[in-house]
Amino acid sequence: QSPPSSPAPEQPRLAAAHATSCPEAMNYGDAKEMGYNRLTRRQIYLHRLAGDDVLAAKVQKHRKESMRFVLRFLVYASIATFVIKERSQVEKLSEANEGIKQALQDVYFDFAPYYRSFKDIRNEQDVRSWLGAITSTIQKAGDNQMRFSNPLSLSTFNRIMPLAGVCHGASSMTLTIRRVKLTGDYADTTTGRFNKFYPQTWMAGSIPPGSAGTGVENTDPILIPGRPPTPTRPAMPALTFYHTPACPECPKFTNAGYQNAGGYVGVITTGSLGSFFHFVDNNNTWREPDEAIHHCDARLKRSATVPLAKFLEMPFSEWNMGSLTVEFQSYNANFQSLSKVRVFFEFSAAGILAQKRVQPETLLLIASHEWIRYFEYGYLILTCFYFFELIYKIYKQFPGYFKDGWCYVNGCSIAGSIMCFSVWYNYMPKLKEFAQSSDFEDPYEFEGRNSIFQVYIMASSFATFTIFLRVLQFLANTKSRVLLLLKTIMSSAGNMVVYISYITIVFVGFATFALTHFAPFSAKFNEPTQTFVSTFELFFGKLSVMDGFQAPLKAPFMWLFLFFFFFLSVQMFNAIINYSYNRASEDMQSVFEREAYEQQRKELQWKLQHKDGSIWQMCTAMLRRKKQSTPSGEGVEEAEDVGQAPAPQTEVQIGDDTPDLASLDVKVREKVQDYIGRDRNKNAKDGIGTTIMYVIMVSCYIWFLYVNMLVEHKSNLRKSISDSIYMAEVPMTVEQGDGSMRTVLYTWEDVKEVSHVVAWLTRALPLVIFSSTSASSMKMGIEAGLMKAGLTCIRTWNCLITGTSPAGGGAKMVRITQKRSINVLNEGANHPDGAATDRFIGGFSNKTGQPISQLLVNTSGYYEQIDPSSAANLAEETEQDVRLSYNVTGQVADFCERVDASPNGGSYAKAGGIVCLLDADPATFQLQLATMINSSFFSVASATFVVEMVTQNPNRELLSYISIQFQMTPSGRVFKAVGVSSIALFGLDTGVDKLGYIVARLLPGVIYMTMVVVFTIMMYRELKMERTRNALQNNTGVVRAVIVFFRSDIFRPVDAVSFLMSFWSFVLFILWVVKEGALPEKLQGDYSSFVDYASELVTDERLYNRISALNLMLIFVRPLRFIRENPRVQRLNQTLANAQADISWFIAVLSVVLVACTLLAHVSFGPYFIQCSNLLDAFLYCFFYILGEFDFATIYDVNPRMAIIFFFPFLVLVYCVFTNIFFAILDRFFISADPPPMNVKQKLKPIFSKICRCIQWDDDFVMEEDPNAEKKEGPMSRAARVEETAKIIQDIKQRGTDGEIGSGRSQSRLLSNVCDIDERMNDVLKWSKEEATMLVAEFQRLLIKKQELKTNEDIFIKQVVMKKVRAVEASTRSDVEEAFRQMRYATEVHELMAVRDQQTLSKYILLLEEKIQNKMIEKHGLVMDVQHLHGELDNMRFTKEDLRLANAPRGDELIQEVTDNGGSALSDDQDQEEEQLDDTAAIMSDSPVKDPNEPSEAAAPRRGSATSTMLEELKKNLDLGGRTGSKN
Repeated sequence: QSPPSSPAPEQPRLAAAHATSCPEAMNYGDAKEMGYNRLTRRQIYLHRLAGDDVLAAKVQKHRKESMRFVLRFLVYASIATFVIKERSQVEKLSEANEGIKQALQDVYFDFAPYYRSFKDIRNEQDVRSWLGAITSTIQKAGDNQMRFSNPLSLSTFNRIMPLAGVCHGASSMTLTIRRVKLTGDYADTTTGRFNKFYPQTWMAGSIPPGSAGTGVENTDPILIPGRPPTPTRPAMPALTFYHTPACPECPKFTNAGYQNAGGYVGVITTGSLGSFFHFVDNNNTWREPDEAIHHCDARLKRSATVPLAKFLEMPFSEWNMGSLTVEFQSYNANFQSLSKVRVFFEFSAAGILAQKRVQPETLLLIASHEWIRYFEYGYLILTCFYFFELIYKIYKQFPGYFKDGWCYVNGCSIAGSIMCFSVWYNYMPKLKEFAQSSDFEDPYEFEGRNSIFQVYIMASSFATFTIFLRVLQFLANTKSRVLLLLKTIMSSAGNMVVYISYITIVFVGFATFALTHFAPFSAKFNEPTQTFVSTFELFFGKLSVMDGFQAPLKAPFMWLFLFFFFFLSVQMFNAIINYSYNRASEDMQSVFEREAYEQQRKELQWKLQHKDGSIWQMCTAMLRRKKQSTPSGEGVEEAEDVGQAPAPQTEVQIGDDTPDLASLDVKVREKVQDYIGRDRNKNAKDGIGTTIMYVIMVSCYIWFLYVNMLVEHKSNLRKSISDSIYMAEVPMTVEQGDGSMRTVLYTWEDVKEVSHVVAWLTRALPLVIFSSTSASSMKMGIEAGLMKAGLTCIRTWNCLITGTSPAGGGAKMVRITQKRSINVLNEGANHPDGAATDRFIGGFSNKTGQPISQLLVNTSGYYEQIDPSSAANLAEETEQDVRLSYNVTGQVADFCERVDASPNGGSYAKAGGIVCLLDADPATFQLQLATMINSSFFSVASATFVVEMVTQNPNRELLSYISIQFQMTPSGRVFKAVGVSSIALFGLDTGVDKLGYIVARLLPGVIYMTMVVVFTIMMYRELKMERTRNALQNNTGVVRAVIVFFRSDIFRPVDAVSFLMSFWSFVLFILWVVKEGALPEKLQGDYSSFVDYASELVTDERLYNRISALNLMLIFVRPLRFIRENPRVQRLNQTLANAQADISWFIAVLSVVLVACTLLAHVSFGPYFIQCSNLLDAFLYCFFYILGEFDFATIYDVNPRMAIIFFFPFLVLVYCVFTNIFFAILDRFFISADPPPMNVKQKLKPIFSKICRCIQWDDDFVMEEDPNAEKKEGPMSRAARVEETAKIIQDIKQRGTDGEIGSGRSQSRLLSNVCDIDERMNDVLKWSKEEATMLVAEFQRLLIKKQELKTNEDIFIKQVVMKKVRAVEASTRSDVEEAFRQMRYATEVHELMAVRDQQTLSKYILLLEEKIQNKMIEKHGLVMDVQHLHGELDNMRFTKEDLRLANAPRGDELIQEVTDNGGSALSDDQDQEEEQLDDTAAIMSDSPVKDPNEPSEAAAPRRGSATSTMLEELKKNLDLGGRTGSKN
């Protein structure tokens, strides 16, 4: 309270007066620390009027958008993906790179003791041999042995390019050798103990290719001693191999080694004159050009030249070679591509080849198409549209929009797209200049263009990735379930980062242990980076990193590591995700409930609106329906803040009798809806008879398939024939690395190019047909009567079927179909400036424009792979007529001709091609193959070969169709496949002879189809009953009733599909059996028609097999229907049903993420990694990451930067986040109710009740639970625990902010409960109402002002409302501070005065206390004296007997006392109660309360009954004596 002189304002004085009149309220307010000052009150009213979060950061309300926004963005994403995919041409780049890589890796350089290729290179000598084999292959390309390849080419089509100074008719490769300097300082190396054994050692562990070897590289000239002539070898002069210094800024066409880093540089040239090695010397005197050694101009600076074979024999760098790099360029006319190829060999001081790899990089010279520009313009326009949309959102929502993570994703996506355009249009002019000049002869000009293209690859991959991530943003604005998943990921991100940081410390410890302990035993742990990658892969369950070595602590390490990371840490990730998902679900529960109610309301409205309409009328009405118009600039905001109650909505007036469920509680509403749909959701139960019929049906179907498919016998037969094909060996003469010729045996696995295909067809195929069964075995079989003479069999029992040919000749046994590619004049990159300006046109000279042979490549072939089973191949050549004939016994017959694609057949898959029918006679067969070789049947234009044969195995009546396919690619690779398809013949033409066998095969199928018909009729009856019930209730149509029927039970559509597939397969089987009946007739026809017939039989059987397999899978879903009434199964089914929506959208979100990562992997790694060369393979590659199949090394070798960006985040995302989200969904919706106990008698009653009547089957001795008893709660689920925690947090917030800003509801007591409403209280209430009225009026004025300005809500609140609030706050704060100063002064004064008063009062109380004590002592003494005098008086007047009799109670009085007390004396409790009542009565009496300071009167002494009686008698006697005396 303020003193009278205090200048406090009136309102605080009223509040203080109220506090004085109501101290209890004042104490309560002090306990709650609420001063009830004006600022606090205004803030409370502000929150009550405007919301709890008015002063907090405003939460953006996301307007729920329709699906058309998602579709619009998907169109944009599709256009962007198409443009980037067509610009990057990943498939062509990957095929070109893989063709060159395979050609280099598959060349054999040694054949003893086994065939050795690139993967078997171990030392420097192996490298020399491999170089010799590669140059020999290039030199022989196009000669007689490899005439089916372009000259000077690898893998048929990859022409090795000449570099600057090399003649155009030759090829060239640059060889860079780096040597490590030796040192004799043994103090730092071998020490004195081993110095005498190793006087010199390496100064460095190695010199990687392209690195700066300053200080550790040996640059001394290499002196190669001469050699005198011998009878077998000519003389060789002494040579000097000079070191070429590094030249970072070299002039054009200067060869300074790999990356111009210097070294011992040489150029290997290969041509028709041989292979030579030129010693490059950029410092000393150069030799003049000499065309005899492929040196045509002075741009090649050489100091000496020797044949390559002699160079490979020179021992110049065996002891200190650090690295060796081979570089060359190749040109592919089919793709119009130029490839830069590098082969690295890095040696280490340990004496091993530490690293070897082939690294091709390709550029397409045709990278622009006119029709792509239109899509590119659309891509650019839409990118600009989203860019301006982003700018607009930032402007309107600044700075709050930057708090949204999608802002940065959108910005990165747009930046990546814009970067794609800028880089591409910078790249195209440089590529055109590169193709029209001789810059290709300089390898470093290729580096410049390729570096720009690599930037485009990175930008485009990043753009496609972020574009498809943005699809999630649009889905989240459309579907709340997607928003739930994204909120889960975002809310768990913080905990995930913290936990990952936490386990990283332990992970580093394990990694250092592995590096220290396992490095001596495994190369996967030999250096820190490799160790980190290996342990990271082990963290995700890839145990193969621990294979191949043994270490003492391997098992303990794996046990501890897997326990901590693979089990414990993964479960921790699961817990984090689970909590985040459950918490987000709790926050969004109101949103889901509102959406579910709205969906049900719309469905009900639609049903009532179309109640009497047919399906056609409903479809027409839906097409005519138009969307209701909304005011411009405004949309229907359906999505609200998470946790906010649904906004009241206007109910659609469906009908007068339509129940309004909106007013009901959520749980009550769900129960009502379940009750309404009880009949619809009720499923028919399957009895024991239905179950037995189902078992019979499935058993018969499996038996029918088993006896007719003969899967085991078909598998054995396929393996037998395939092994015969795989094991056939082709003798071929090859040149070894040292120049010697050797005959080697090539098998099926060694077929790598067209020349190998031709060799296999002409040499291995006759072996497969005529030599797979030995002549002695055939002779023994004929003599034993097992087979007739003249048969040709594969593996004894698989005899080939022969036929005739309309062209005449002998019996035909093999059909070969070839498809050729177009073979046109090479027109190069086809630039608009004309052919004469294109450097890569093989048929023209750049100087004269005249045709010149073998400038590069004269002709170009197919630009896409040709499918042998398709007739619609744009690259296929179909005009050239090919016809081959042979002469046997003077008769000329055609056996090869072109056959057009026709439904009548005559070729493989009826797709047309050049078809050859080969005879069954071995000699004629060889003659026909020789004719094919000597003619133009085999050529460089051959794209596909398909060999077809038909065999018959009499042991199991199996007819086998054999197809051997060879498919060439534009890069020169060969895809090969062997197909052996068998069918079990029925032999219906045999009639009665095999009747029992036929019946045994058909009877199970007949029973099965009978059961299918029965089940179909049962389903029809159920449908009819459902239709009748719905017609009575809803009067629905037939189609709608069918839809409702199948939607009500998930097993019904499964059964329906199964029945349809059964009927379909039955029809196919009947048609197949009928077609097989024509087999005897087909055997009498021509062989080509019979092969087509066998192919059709196999195709039909394959279709029937696939349908049957799918049908079996559906059939075995039906048993779940029989057990769905089981309580435990019901729990599982209900769990899946409840989680259906979340799982569906989870799959959608995961698919979007997988597509985004697929595009990233496809564009980034596809050009160099064949497993990501197309979208399907890239998708499977990314999907296998979820299954634990991944490899970091393969993608790191092709693109290190993108491998790091892709591998680690993607693996953590899909393995730790998405997998655990799926588990969290199932965990949240899992129903944990305990099932009731099973009654065995009740289950067995339908089966045994009529058989055994002596048992009371209806008895149920299961003890019932008390329905009123409280159910025991089991262990709390994670979802329930999160829900309880959320409620506790909310309750803490409400109680903790009671009366404070933002309190949701008040926990305080009413003012009338603690205070009396007096005049001063009314003054306070009046003042508070005035304050509230002023505040409301102010906010109403602001609202009117907002409506007049029509501005954005956020901007108005920030610039107007908050400005006003801050001004009022400042003014009120000033008043409160002044009042606080006055209150503090008044408090100090009153406290001082109160202290003085208390001191005076205390002294007075002490004085009074001392006087009272003295008086009490005197009182006690007087009381004792009075009592003593009374006692003495009694003793003087009466005897002891009189006193005893006078004090004893009389009998009637005693009885009356006992009776009044209920037969017993008064208890102590009753006495206490009576005393309490007396005290209460005394307190409640109207007698005035005496002052305690007044002197108290002496209380009368208590006297007994005897004393009272005697005193009364004494008084009576005295009275009598007095009256007598008066009379007297």
